[in-house]
Amino acid sequence: MPQLWRLTRNRYGRAAYDALARVGITATVMDEYVTMLEGETAFDAASDGSYTVETCLPAQVAPLDAPVGELGPDERIVAALEEGQPRGYCFVSLDATHEIEPLERTLAFEGAYIRRVFVDPNHRNRGIATAIVAEACRHARTEGASRATALVALDNSPSRALFERHGFESRRRRRYVRVGPFAHRATRAV
Repeated sequence: MPQLWRLTRNRYGRAAYDALARVGITATVMDEYVTMLEGETAFDAASDGSYTVETCLPAQVAPLDAPVGELGPDERIVAALEEGQPRGYCFVSLDATHEIEPLERTLAFEGAYIRRVFVDPNHRNRGIATAIVAEACRHARTEGASRATALVALDNSPSRALFERHGFESRRRRRYVRVGPFAHRATRAV
């Protein structure tokens, strides 16, 4: 399924998914990626020097239309900034519970939970996503977390590759299907 993300991860795929959801049909498959945060992570956060990565305020990522309204009270934003302009971001929380909308379920995460990794399309392939996730892991480790988790949709090949390339391992696969009032959930080890 290497190129499926090109069919689904665009405005047309989103519109089709949203139209089906409006009539009560949803389906999601997500892998739960985990890495231990003891010592250094497998992320090589070498930047080309043109941007910095740091925790920031919601207003700083507003130009990227970041969904900051969904931030939890203790959740942080880690962003890549170039000359004051945001180039990418992720959200990170520690020992938190989150509503996972595609799964229509609330899940508790031990340690860090990294989500919403995004890089402006005009600035991709510069190591920004790697640097952002590496900083999120460093932040979590500094705050005492011993592991980090990310949920990644099966069709999101770029994110899957990012986490796999840098030491995160898929531990569980979560499936959810709803057709009207009927729903089915399944979780299995990978």
